[in-house]
Amino acid sequence: MIKHLLSSKVRSQSGCYTCRLRRKKCDERRPECSGCAALEITCHFGDTKPDWMDGGPRQKEMAEFVKAQVKKQASQRRDRKYLDMLESGTRKVSLSDEPRADVERGYSASAPSTKESPISHVSGSTAATSPPELPWHSQAFSGADEPMELDRSADIHYACMYLDYVFPHLFPHYRPHILVGGRGWVLDALQSNNKSLYHITVSLASYYFALILNNGEPEHEECMKKMNENLQSQMELGLRELQREVSSLHSRKMDPRDGLVVMESIIQLLIFEVATGTRENWKLHLDAAIALFRQVLPDADGWEEMLYGLVNHRWPPPEMGMKRPWSTSQAACRFFTANLLYIDVMSSVSLGCPPRLYNYQNKIIPSCKTSEWSPCTMGEGPLRMEEFRGLHNWVLQVIGDIASLHSWKKAQSLAGSLSINELLSRGTILLDAIKGGIMAIQTSCPPPDTVATVISVPVLGEQPSYAMHNTIWLNAALIYLNTVLAGWQPSCPEISTAVANTTEMLFNLPSGTCLGALAWPLCVAGCLAPPEDEVKYKSIVARLGGLQLFGSLREAMHIMEQVWAQRPMDESWDVAQCMNILGHGVVLL
Repeated sequence: MIKHLLSSKVRSQSGCYTCRLRRKKCDERRPECSGCAALEITCHFGDTKPDWMDGGPRQKEMAEFVKAQVKKQASQRRDRKYLDMLESGTRKVSLSDEPRADVERGYSASAPSTKESPISHVSGSTAATSPPELPWHSQAFSGADEPMELDRSADIHYACMYLDYVFPHLFPHYRPHILVGGRGWVLDALQSNNKSLYHITVSLASYYFALILNNGEPEHEECMKKMNENLQSQMELGLRELQREVSSLHSRKMDPRDGLVVMESIIQLLIFEVATGTRENWKLHLDAAIALFRQVLPDADGWEEMLYGLVNHRWPPPEMGMKRPWSTSQAACRFFTANLLYIDVMSSVSLGCPPRLYNYQNKIIPSCKTSEWSPCTMGEGPLRMEEFRGLHNWVLQVIGDIASLHSWKKAQSLAGSLSINELLSRGTILLDAIKGGIMAIQTSCPPPDTVATVISVPVLGEQPSYAMHNTIWLNAALIYLNTVLAGWQPSCPEISTAVANTTEMLFNLPSGTCLGALAWPLCVAGCLAPPEDEVKYKSIVARLGGLQLFGSLREAMHIMEQVWAQRPMDESWDVAQCMNILGHGVVLL
């Protein structure tokens, strides 16, 4: 008793109630103490004790709330830190046609951030250059700029996890034939000098592993903490290397190889942000990736020439002749270009604008096949999205065309000059193409090699056929188009029928991570699904367990829940508004 009284005498009676609740020392600054300010949480103070400070259940409940608030703000501070690390290189990126102006002027040489970032003083210097005795892929931060040596086995395991599990999860349809090189280029790229790509990749793998390890169970909190620390250190290294790579572009004449390497790292960072739910940073990096791509390839007609100029004589050996596989640089260029065009179209839906790389589509992903493809040769320059995303080229193009039509409709409406007849005339062309495509898929027997095979790893399951995959996407495109033409009318027969068809196909899909590649059609159909089908959509997403937090499905589910909570929507509502209903733009990849 005496000990308790003595301790109470030295305790300040003027500290804020937040610090008292957290049992922390308070410096009693007003109107906000330093502790609460640093943690960015509410500082409760005053002469009157709050009602929740009752020493009972309410106080315990408030303590849990403050604890959750501290954790949430810590996550947001990390997000801002990551953004600040690249802000000095991206905030002034423009998409003008001036040669290299956007890259030189914006991505690497803008004004410094108001907050000093760990890499703001490194660009153009050798301050953070790795000591020669330390391999770059075995470094992490030891505090400020001093690298420290890590156990390389951890990074090796994460790299293998990425190749075996994460990459197939993100890109379940990308399984190139062995005669065109397979996916060996991914490992080669990770072992190359593209340091930022490596660190971002290891971050993705550690995050993925943590989700599987935890699976929503609280007893793995310590393991999650360790994984999160590894993710942060790897991301800081990745961002640091990325800014260094970007800043070096303006110091010499733009070389396509160098420009493409940086573009690929930025796209990988964008994919990381979407996979981990890092809100709107993806827009910043998509702008930069598109700007760099335009700098490297100003004219779409030069695509094949640029692609064939990336031949590497180390692999494949020249003696293979025309049967040689794609080199690492060529395969990486093809892969990331295909994904950039895909992300461009998906973002156009969220942003309510036409695809910015529309003029590149017909040259790089032509809607019609120009020749038969054989796995025994390196093939032609044009890309087939079936190989990368499981979609026919024209399916992706038609979604971009719907986004362009929606943008045109909004512009005409704002100008007071919208012609319904013109809108329907333009829309009918797209409707006929979509319906014709669905009918063609349903009435044709797909050859054996168009059916996805099973990946023999524990967390990955059977994939749907390409026919079903494309049919799901086309039904979602039909829903999207009808909302543009007729407004938000869930009971409209054309919309309700397409929604019902999509729901049935999604519900009957085989278990596995193929759902990640269907986040966009799932979200579009789910937003217009009747209340009685809500449980179906929740159960579809729940199949992935802890992995439902990886990729776009988490954001898709949050969007659907917000739309369901705000029913009924006005007829003026649209898909673009759904993609922004969370208070930030979402791109579902």
